[in-house]
Amino acid sequence: MEKKKSSTLLNTVVLVVISVVAVALLAIVNQITLEPIAQADVNQKAEIYKVVYPGCDSFTEFDNAEEMINNSASLLEEKGLGNCKINDVLGAEDASGNIEGYIVAATSSAGYGGDVEIAIGIKDGKITGFSSIKNSETAGLGAKCSELEFTDQFAGKAASMLTYTKTGASSDTEIDAISGATITTNAVTQAVNAAIIFYQENFAGGAQDVAKPDLTEYYQKAYPGANTFDDIENSDKMIEDSATLLESNGLSDCTIEEVKSVNGGEGYVISATGTGFAKTSPFQIAIGIKDNKITGFAVVSSTESEGYGAKMNDDSFTSQFAGKSVGIMTAKAGGTADNEIDAISGATITTNGVTKAVNAIVVFYQTNFGDASSIDTSSLQQNASADATAGATK
Repeated sequence: MEKKKSSTLLNTVVLVVISVVAVALLAIVNQITLEPIAQADVNQKAEIYKVVYPGCDSFTEFDNAEEMINNSASLLEEKGLGNCKINDVLGAEDASGNIEGYIVAATSSAGYGGDVEIAIGIKDGKITGFSSIKNSETAGLGAKCSELEFTDQFAGKAASMLTYTKTGASSDTEIDAISGATITTNAVTQAVNAAIIFYQENFAGGAQDVAKPDLTEYYQKAYPGANTFDDIENSDKMIEDSATLLESNGLSDCTIEEVKSVNGGEGYVISATGTGFAKTSPFQIAIGIKDNKITGFAVVSSTESEGYGAKMNDDSFTSQFAGKSVGIMTAKAGGTADNEIDAISGATITTNGVTKAVNAIVVFYQTNFGDASSIDTSSLQQNASADATAGATK
């Protein structure tokens, strides 16, 4: 019996010793292979990204890459790119092993088919190349963001905030839009700008301020005959307070962007964003108001579907607003009454979004410059309920 106990104890000790030795050996092997595995990972990424930084075969990771990427979330939100995220960053090395440039990968969630992931290379403040890494955009339309005709235009552009144009890029900070795929173009531009801002913040002395665009041409359409558009004292506070105001009226998916006094105070132009069919890419409109009447309506920006929601840009739709009273609107097919918007045929969701954005401006105007008691809250809530049950029509 004693002999059996002794044998069992010996076997246990042997197994423990073997286990300890095995764990120690695995730790040693892991330590030895850790660096080569890490470098292999970098090399694998480099093969994917090499197309955006031609002529460079040596790339390196940054020790604080994870920290930089994590910190970028709040930065992008601050710059109006909260629907974008930074995925990766690598340093491009010269022949002496010094970092001469950077590769940044980013994603925008605003594509027509969802996420659009891109990568750009940057050296000496210029983009060295662009690649669409992954997307689910429509074949023959948005999917063209992966074709050379589109991707090749980025090389040589300034690593500064880019815009897209449908009339032919004419500056260092413009790209040509993909014909018939505005939503995809917008998503790509957002992702590229997110990557650029990340580069500026971490490697180029700080991210540039994103200046508000000059909307004069749109304001003039919203207020024909205007000579001047002036800032209004305390307008920043009005706009800040409007978030709570709109939420309390069931208009939380709209945002007041800017308000200007026209011709020394004879009227106002107010711009707002709303959500249509392109849910991740809000549209922006502007309305002019004089003597409690709408002077005009303009679409500042929109990525609604061509042939459907994009009809919000057509004169047949925009011209109906001039002369209407500044009151709560409802959308109705063939609507001609003072408080009705003639719906866009086949674009229920876009029409509802425009109606809510117009009503957001009405609520803002009446609260700050007109008669707040004229706001029919019950009507707004009914509209919100109708929007929630509307069919998924573009």
